[in-house]
Order: sequence, then C-alpha cells, then structure tokens
Amino acid sequence: MKLIQSLIYSLSLCSIGFSFTVHPMVADFDPNAPQSQQVFVLENKTDKDTPVEILVAKPVTGENGAESLEMGNGEDLFLILPQQLVLPPNSRRSVKVIYVGDPRDEEDTYRILFNEIPVEITADETELPEGESSFTMSVVMQYHTRVWVTPGNLKEDLQIKDFKKVSIDSPKTRYADGTYSQEGKPLEMLELTVSNEGDKHGYIRYPTITIMKVGGRPVVMSKEDVKSISGQVIFRNSEKTFRIPWKEEFPEIASIKDIRLVTIRR
Repeated sequence: MKLIQSLIYSLSLCSIGFSFTVHPMVADFDPNAPQSQQVFVLENKTDKDTPVEILVAKPVTGENGAESLEMGNGEDLFLILPQQLVLPPNSRRSVKVIYVGDPRDEEDTYRILFNEIPVEITADETELPEGESSFTMSVVMQYHTRVWVTPGNLKEDLQIKDFKKVSIDSPKTRYADGTYSQEGKPLEMLELTVSNEGDKHGYIRYPTITIMKVGGRPVVMSKEDVKSISGQVIFRNSEKTFRIPWKEEFPEIASIKDIRLVTIRR
C-alpha cells in the first residue's frame, strides 16, 4: 500500500512540479513577408527549474484520418531563439520563432513542440517497508502548437456541402465478463458536411444553424447543440462531416436556412 501511496505522491509531484504553459497555441506566418515572426511565452508556475527544448515537426494524416508527426521535417524553415532554455521558478520567458524559408504560393502547416526535458524521480528507499521496492520514472510535459505558413493573399471559403438526418447504431456496453449488451434503439442524428473550397484553412466559430419546416416556424439550435462544430478547423480544399444529436423539438428537415462560419485567429 505504501508503494502505491508513494507512486501517487510522485505523480502528484509530476503535475505540480513539472508543469509549464505556452501561449499562443496557434500561430500564423506569412512566408512572403520580410522577417515574419511570432513570439511564444512560456510560463513556469512551479518552485523548480524547468528545462525545455523546442522542436519542429510536420503533421501527416494517414488513411484512417489519424495524425502522426514527422520529427525534424520543417526545422530548416524556422529559426528558434533560443531552442533550449531553463525556465526559472515562477517566471516567464519568451521564445522568438522566425520564418526563414523560401517564399511560397500555397499554405502549409507544421507543429512547434515545446518539450520538457526528462527528469528522473526516484522514491526514497527509507520510506518503503521491507519487501517493497522503489521505482524510477521519467517526467515529460509536451505542448504541440499549430503553426500555419500562409501567404497573405489566400482566402478560406467555407460552405455547407451536404446535410441529412441519419440513424446510427447505439454504442454497446462491455461488461466485466467480456460480454456486450444487446443493441439499443438507433440514434437519430443530423449529419452536416462542411467543405472548404478556399486555398487556406478556415475556422468555424459560433455557427448558427436554423432548421426550417415548410410553412412552419424556424428552430435555432442552441450553443450546446452545436458545440461539437464550434472551433473546428477545416483544411484547404477539404471537408469535414459532423453529427449532432437529433432532438424531438427539431422539425423534419426542409432546408437549413443559414450557418454562419467565421474565420478566427488564435
């Protein structure tokens, strides 16, 4: 039991003593502007020094839609000052990132990773009873910021490509003995596809969806209804499909009157 308590105590140290924050989490660079740069602010709210290294990676989406990172891809495009630093206790430090690549006509995206350099934490042998062993663990905190390399003349073009009411199978419950529950009642959903026909990424912010019934009154979806859509990013020349739980108060679909899609910077 004391070994478990010691593990919990050390995990608590991880979350308290080795945490730092990074702002902003999304940054834009214009590759055709001279000395396009961004400043990231790192803050250490703990009472201990926190060593950090900054790396560059290229996000790649696989066939199943999962994103992986190609480490080092893009590191020649950015000058990072400094690339390694130690955050003193209860302090802030700035990291300047400058785009040094060639001018370009198309948008691209990268990740700038702020990694806490691993620190070993070892349990104190004197606190463990006879027969229980100590442990050693590495603690790493990592922030993946999104970086857009976007020429200033590019625009997004977000549109509703398709919408329909669909029924999907309800999820099954897996019991402790490995068996599953029987299939439940199908779930009714509004399936909405948003496309970006533009040549830069676009963000959906605070969408307003109004469902109309012929000859009836419009029903405006609440913020809670559309929370799965709000804040989503649509890459250039791509699309995303979202599903919103159907409610009894929604009328049968005749048309979607409007959806407001506003590009935001963060």
